[in-house]
Amino acid sequence: MNRFIFIILLTILSINVFAQQPNFDEMGQAKLRLREIEKLPNSYVNDSLQFYYLNRICRNYTLLTRLSADSGLFYAEKLYQKATLLKHSGNQIRALFYQSNLYLKQNLFTKSLEANLNTLKKCEEGTKPCDEIWRINLRFGQIYYQIKEYEKVIPYIQKSIDYLEKTPNLHVSLELQLAECYRLSGISNQVLGRKETAKSMFLNVVRHSELSKNDIQIAYAKSVMGDYFLEVEKNADEAQRYFDESDAIFAKKDYLQGRASLFSSYVTLYRLKNEPLKAEQYAKLMLQNAAESKSSAVRLQALIELSEISELMNRHDQALKYYRQAIISKDSSQKAQKINDLGDIQKRFELEQMKIKFDNDKNLAQKQADAIQRINQIKLLLAQNEKQKLVQKGLELVQEGLQKDIKNTAINQQKNQEIKQLKINQLAKNLLLENEKQKTLLLIVLLVSALSILAVGYSVFLRNKNKELVNKNNEIQEALLKGQTIERKRVASELHDNVGSLLSAVRVSLLTLNRQKLPTHDQKVFAQIQSMVEGACKEVRLISHNLLPEELEKYGLQMALEKMFERLNFSTRIDFTLNTKGLKEMEDSKVVINKKASFHIYSICLELINNILKHSQASDAALTFRKNGEMIELFMRDNGVGLSEEQQENGFKNIRERVEALKGKLNILSEKEEGSRIQISIPINQPTYAALQI
Repeated sequence: MNRFIFIILLTILSINVFAQQPNFDEMGQAKLRLREIEKLPNSYVNDSLQFYYLNRICRNYTLLTRLSADSGLFYAEKLYQKATLLKHSGNQIRALFYQSNLYLKQNLFTKSLEANLNTLKKCEEGTKPCDEIWRINLRFGQIYYQIKEYEKVIPYIQKSIDYLEKTPNLHVSLELQLAECYRLSGISNQVLGRKETAKSMFLNVVRHSELSKNDIQIAYAKSVMGDYFLEVEKNADEAQRYFDESDAIFAKKDYLQGRASLFSSYVTLYRLKNEPLKAEQYAKLMLQNAAESKSSAVRLQALIELSEISELMNRHDQALKYYRQAIISKDSSQKAQKINDLGDIQKRFELEQMKIKFDNDKNLAQKQADAIQRINQIKLLLAQNEKQKLVQKGLELVQEGLQKDIKNTAINQQKNQEIKQLKINQLAKNLLLENEKQKTLLLIVLLVSALSILAVGYSVFLRNKNKELVNKNNEIQEALLKGQTIERKRVASELHDNVGSLLSAVRVSLLTLNRQKLPTHDQKVFAQIQSMVEGACKEVRLISHNLLPEELEKYGLQMALEKMFERLNFSTRIDFTLNTKGLKEMEDSKVVINKKASFHIYSICLELINNILKHSQASDAALTFRKNGEMIELFMRDNGVGLSEEQQENGFKNIRERVEALKGKLNILSEKEEGSRIQISIPINQPTYAALQI
């Protein structure tokens, strides 16, 4: 039983990784857009956009590891405060649910339960049935599962299963959630000794995993099913069928972590089939995996298996050796387990206290609601008595009003006759005036038509002028880029021919001096000057070469970049890495970037590297080229301190101009103390390169 739980826990930890994957690009864009919207004045549209982007950010943080949970909690709290300020209950519920998920990732079970209870309260406050109750029940089950309260897991999970099974046409993501519900219920029933119920649950895990069409989920579901047949029914053939199907899927997907999760199962399988050599082979693989993953639990299990297998094969010395290692590993594991057990006891107590408080609050709220209802009923009765008195008075007033109306009707009829005669006379006068107005209106229509024709002509004239202005603006932009490139050539030539020659002359002049005839102090100064001149010569050669590299003119973009990165790694403290796979694919496809476009791409790479050298404080940076359909993509990343908004605005001005000239797109993703990632996409087969002039 213990080995079964051990395997299930490893499987669940691995499965959760593949349920969904975070989208880093989406999260970075959402953060950038959110900062822009927060600077705008409050309005219905801006508030709705803030809710939209906050939800996208929080959803992605819930898919990351627990190390990112603090950042996720920051945005979840921001979403909750915004929703509370605007009294938006739907987003309040989402924010609390995100908080519960993130606390659970940090193993803060009391806080996770508190956030989930608050989510339930907020759902019950609404007048309509809450559609998220099943998620809340699933979260309760997950919390109690983490603290090993398996009896409490089952009723909460069953509520979620009942809801999802009644939902028609489940989406793929909901199929995965339903498979997760059956998995948790199956494990809990298995631990509690309810074998038939557990088997039924595991079969449902396989069924819904297959409906989701997620191969990794299917593989894990089959491995769990195989463990059931192995541990409970002792059916080696049926267990091996499931294990082999699972291993085949993992191998096809090249997913080593999944294959490693099967090692322990295969050890038990081959021991049951009395094939100790195969069992030993998988036990050693299990021990190797434990060393790589630094898992003490896997190491202990592997050592115990190896000791027992060696004993079966009459290798008593080797069995004793493995047994001693297992004892040492077990002692350290038991110490850690005792600490964890004490923590679990404290967590269970806190959770129970939280549940009692929630139930008491709920009962008190119900009593208050009943009292308010009785008070409202009394007020309603009093109001009905007042209404009866008012109705009686109203009837009396109506009778008086009817008598007055009869008298007034006769007087009004006479007045109406006089008014009608006056209206007839007035209509005759109005007809004469209307004829005059029609003549005037006709003249106005003619004038308006003439003005409209003139306006259309003027509009066409303005449109043509606008086109000319756009063309001139493009010409100016190209001229600026051309001027920058020409200036780079001139500066490179000046540095190499003039400054380089001057420094070389200084160096030769220094060599003509007899250093030995100088005083000791002057000899040191002479040595420093000579070292500075040598350094200046190297810097001038490096700068002039980067401004206009010889390799770019002779051998093309790929060779120029390789030489530049070779010089960077020789002369800087940052470890630069270059991957030109995309350029090689273009070369294999006989797609050639002309020299003009190559120079612009080289200049973009040089600007990106200068930004890293000046601002990043990084120790590692990489540039990657990738061919993506009709696009060539550049990815530059570093592990530095990130870029401020001002640096992103000013430091990328020249880069943006060159990217726009190439009809490309620039995307910057930078977080403080987390480095920066730059993505540039440039079309390959568009005639944009022909317009670029060097």
